[in-house]
Amino acid sequence: MPALSDEQVKKVCALGNGEKTCSFLMLSPDGFECAKKTAIEAMINQRRDAGTMNAKGDNCSGPPNFAMGKD
Repeated sequence: MPALSDEQVKKVCALGNGEKTCSFLMLSPDGFECAKKTAIEAMINQRRDAGTMNAKGDNCSGPPNFAMGKD
């Protein structure tokens, strides 16, 4: 999964902003990563559709560009 900078995590992924926090933000031993365009994305989308996620944001296009404005 693509590693994220601290700035991306705060500005794009909205860490700490409740429901606006990105659903695809993951924490690994290497730091924060993006789960978009990975095998985990389908499971996250199922949970989003079922309403079982606390983080509901879909804040960008994902890797490689992380273009904002999706949500």
